[in-house]
Amino acid sequence: MRLPVQGWLMLALFLPPAGTFSAEATHDAARLEQVVAAHQGHTTVQGRLRWLTSQRDDPGAPVREEHVRFYLRFPDHYALVLTKPQDQDYKLSFISDGVTRTEVTQLFDGQAPDVKKTAVGTGDEVDRLVLTCFRFDLVAMQKDFAVMATAAADHRTIITLTPLAAKLKEQLTVLVLTFSADQKLTAIRSEDPQGNRFDFTVLEAIYDQPLDDAMFRIGP
Repeated sequence: MRLPVQGWLMLALFLPPAGTFSAEATHDAARLEQVVAAHQGHTTVQGRLRWLTSQRDDPGAPVREEHVRFYLRFPDHYALVLTKPQDQDYKLSFISDGVTRTEVTQLFDGQAPDVKKTAVGTGDEVDRLVLTCFRFDLVAMQKDFAVMATAAADHRTIITLTPLAAKLKEQLTVLVLTFSADQKLTAIRSEDPQGNRFDFTVLEAIYDQPLDDAMFRIGP
């Protein structure tokens, strides 16, 4: 199934200083264990992302910028709100209560939004992957990706996820997560076979604050 470009939202999650990886890079199991340990026990996270979309093979092409406001309640609740700084009317939301996924598109101020409801598990792979990235659910990740941890400058950790399944490879060539010295997720980079690069920078992330059920439902 081809994932919608906007889906790489929420994945997006946003990688400016992620670094590059040589053929000699080796997996650092101890660093991976540190990241996993630091993310155990979190129940929620909310915050803001800056999402940049660019073309790898055309550095002169314009870069598209979007902003993401996210609310995640593990393991399966999320609300993602995308806006464009150059278009004050535009708003695209993806909301899940763990059973139903609702997509709400608002193109013009004052116009009724378009609302589409589907069952969770139908075209929401990227939305759920965002949950996995912030939760850093290693067991879930290893079902779909080869996972490699390496050291970077300033005591950062880079986690490189390489897709294993053929269908996933059609949508994604690499997913790179950057963690700070205190093991907080700071950036996500994804690239697809069509030459698109998606960089998500975490501008704010607040963990373990209560999120009400109403945030993850729209209408009856």
